[in-house]
Amino acid sequence: MDREEAFDSSDGVTRRRRLLRVSALSGALVALVVVLAFGALAYHSHRSGEDVSATRPASPAVSSAAGDPRRSRVQLLDTDQIRRLGDTQEWRVERTSDNTSGTGIHSMCQQARFADPGGYSATVRTFRATGRPSRSAVQTVEVSRNAEEAARAFRTTVAWYAGCQVGRLQLLNAYRVDNIGDEAHVLMLRLWQQPITTMSVAVARTGRVTTSTVGRTVGGAPPSAGQITQSLADAVAMLCARSGSKDCAKRPTYRVVPPPPSGEDPGLLAVADLPPVGRIDRPWVGTDSAGGPANPAATICDRTSFTGAGATRTRSRTYLIPRAALPSRFGLSETYGVFRSPRTASRFLSTVRGRIGSCQNRDLATSVSGRHMERRSSPQLDLSSAVLTTRISTRENVRFRVGFVRVGRTVAQVTFAPSPRDDMTEAAFRSLLVRSGDRLRELG
Repeated sequence: MDREEAFDSSDGVTRRRRLLRVSALSGALVALVVVLAFGALAYHSHRSGEDVSATRPASPAVSSAAGDPRRSRVQLLDTDQIRRLGDTQEWRVERTSDNTSGTGIHSMCQQARFADPGGYSATVRTFRATGRPSRSAVQTVEVSRNAEEAARAFRTTVAWYAGCQVGRLQLLNAYRVDNIGDEAHVLMLRLWQQPITTMSVAVARTGRVTTSTVGRTVGGAPPSAGQITQSLADAVAMLCARSGSKDCAKRPTYRVVPPPPSGEDPGLLAVADLPPVGRIDRPWVGTDSAGGPANPAATICDRTSFTGAGATRTRSRTYLIPRAALPSRFGLSETYGVFRSPRTASRFLSTVRGRIGSCQNRDLATSVSGRHMERRSSPQLDLSSAVLTTRISTRENVRFRVGFVRVGRTVAQVTFAPSPRDDMTEAAFRSLLVRSGDRLRELG
């Protein structure tokens, strides 16, 4: 086991304050751009989000000074514990520091040196595994002045990754973790570039202490959600005494849940929700959202008007891939409408489904295929999708993937216009509709 690293926090606070003053004079902190790529890991809907138990932490809580948190020691994961993120390989500690030198940015999506700039201290440890696949990890521990400031640091850390817009990044799954500290989340992300890379983000808070472990796997299978959760339990167990808690890392459970807020428009898909399309190697970009009667997601088959059907509030957004040499019609649009009651929303959904189903009878140049309907009770979701193909000449057809999602009294329409060579799979489009339902729940 590695030697425990300790830092005199009074010196650390002085360095942090000096650093923050220098940063304020020189402008924003310099971000380290890390080019990663993510491994195949399918998005799973939380239909199967049953509680799954992990084992107890490998190491018990370690006692430390219970008085002034600035004088107590911070214990970090060691090379045995970090092996949960790649248990067939040997790991080594590369560096442990108070993060007051260099850029202070240790992982993609991290937006600032500290999640809590006014905290007592921060400690960062980086790891790297030997052999293949390439694996690395970074653990950060921040000690705040009180639990309220630590809660803000926790939310800040989660938001860095939940709303990350770096390259072709996709947020795959989010997990809620119970029985670890006061609050804990795990996120799985993928950057769609070669070589294939997966990133796991595990964040927890116990009392006034926030810890995060960001693991990266390049060219291989990522660790399971259970192993990631267990590594987080190990990290919190080491910090229980520091946080003032006697038993803050019990037997953890985790389950798939809707993703945390992205920081973009509530209720609408986030850029990080969008899957890759064919061989396109450029990232998605979302336009500013807009309200009003316009529905950019409407097709010739449904001609959907949310406001005309009685929606009391609507919002729309369009997503494009700039500079990718694509047809001008390529893109994805989403519109949602909030109705007066779930019954009204359900009737509206039935009406547009009927229009889609009868479209080829009304427009002989259009065919409807791949129709799919899905209903779930927990969490509530009513979903349908279809592929529309319209012949515009003897040599050219235009295709659209169109889907509708209802959650309570809110209905969203998502329409994707692919290019002839670059399309998303049917499974990817349905998963995107499920994620659209997740985002609708943000509206309450």
